[in-house]
Amino acid sequence: MKRILTFLLAAALALPCLISCGETSPEDEYANWKERNISFIEGIAAKCDGFQGVTSENAQPGQMFRLLSFQLDGTKDGRWTSQDYVYCEVIGKGTGTGSPLYSDSVKISYRTRLIPSTNYPEGRVIDQSYKTEDFDPSVNMPSSFALSGLIDGVVTALMYMHEGDIWRLYIPYSLAYGNEDKSSVPAYSALVFDINYVCSSRKGTNLPY
Repeated sequence: MKRILTFLLAAALALPCLISCGETSPEDEYANWKERNISFIEGIAAKCDGFQGVTSENAQPGQMFRLLSFQLDGTKDGRWTSQDYVYCEVIGKGTGTGSPLYSDSVKISYRTRLIPSTNYPEGRVIDQSYKTEDFDPSVNMPSSFALSGLIDGVVTALMYMHEGDIWRLYIPYSLAYGNEDKSSVPAYSALVFDINYVCSSRKGTNLPY
């Protein structure tokens, strides 16, 4: 009996170690977070460079292109770094032709994640309108926003999207929430933003949804 009790005690003491060894603490999860996020975007930029000649107008599903932040001057392209662009991957093409203006209201469906990490290989989801694991427009009703109230990276992309487009955006922290914590988003977080642009309206008109 004494030997059994000794074994059970040893097993109980070892359990916290087994749990902690199988997970990464919050401190480790976000260690060197700024550097990792900058490196992540640089990797995406390098991948994007492989799609020569692809633009927002001719991109097909599976292809990528970059858009300079709408806040920056595109005529001075040589002075910008990889952290000044939004990297767009086309998931699906819509049939619409219109794009929203900065002053418009928009309807979108979206899922926002942080970059992949040890505990979250696909990136931790920090916000979403999706009600299902995969995007299903018959189930997931869009959310309404003033375009001007969204982060710069999303504003930049939406002003090039057409109704029905589905894009995955890779947004540097400088075009997201910057160098300060924002609710559940750590400072210096790049974002992976899946977005379906549904429709928009001008001031004084009604959205079709």
